[in-house]
Amino acid sequence: MTKEKLNSKFCTAFIYYLLAGAILLATTNTFATTNKEKPTTLSANGSGAAISITACHEDICKAITPPETMLDAIHDGYSQISLEDLTLDGIPEIILTHNAEGSVNACSKVYRYDSKFETLHSMDNIRNQLCNYSINNDHLVSSYRSGAKWHEDIYKIKNNDLILAFSDSCIGCDYINRTIYLGSTETDTLLVTDNLDYRLRTPISTTVISQKATLYSEPNINRATKMYLINGDEVALTDATSDENYFWYKIRYATKEGRLINAWLQCEDVKFCEK
Repeated sequence: MTKEKLNSKFCTAFIYYLLAGAILLATTNTFATTNKEKPTTLSANGSGAAISITACHEDICKAITPPETMLDAIHDGYSQISLEDLTLDGIPEIILTHNAEGSVNACSKVYRYDSKFETLHSMDNIRNQLCNYSINNDHLVSSYRSGAKWHEDIYKIKNNDLILAFSDSCIGCDYINRTIYLGSTETDTLLVTDNLDYRLRTPISTTVISQKATLYSEPNINRATKMYLINGDEVALTDATSDENYFWYKIRYATKEGRLINAWLQCEDVKFCEK
């Protein structure tokens, strides 16, 4: 057999091998696409200590033992049981809600199913209790009243989990105190405008109206620094407090060199106090 014929047969075999591999790969991908796993489903029946929980996956169902903390919560009044997918992972969470008589707060404890270990565990990354909650696209909002003030914890639904993004205090007041979080760590505070919709609350900035506004290291008349701002300087408001004689704002001021100054000044020194 000539060298040319050998090369021709080799090329033909090589091309056939490539085509066969491509067909096999396409078939495998199609199989993977059309044979995705069905999501796990949960069901809860009964009430009180007699609650029964079932997890079903691929038409195989198994009874799940409620953890002691769940039974204790039910005993303590969290007896309204519901299921809702709070983390948007396709598997519902079990929600135990307590409607206290005479209270505006309907607060819940949340339990999540772990398909790997086939167990339920409490969602401990919820900072406070989940109260009067609502889901808005990729955010979950917990709204509750403490004393005379309304508060909101806003969670980002990300990577099939709830991540606390920020907390707003004193909804309905002249301004709202916002605390921003990174993970579980408080990273910053600021004042934002009041609005029933958390998405429409914006950081508050104002103008210095005094000719010379002394800056204080603390909200105390005896803690004056040598620094001051002048009429027309723009500042961001990050906190507020009062004592017997004065109302104070904590401000953040950016110098021309880009340095940030955080200090306190008296309310009468800024335009925001004229409202």
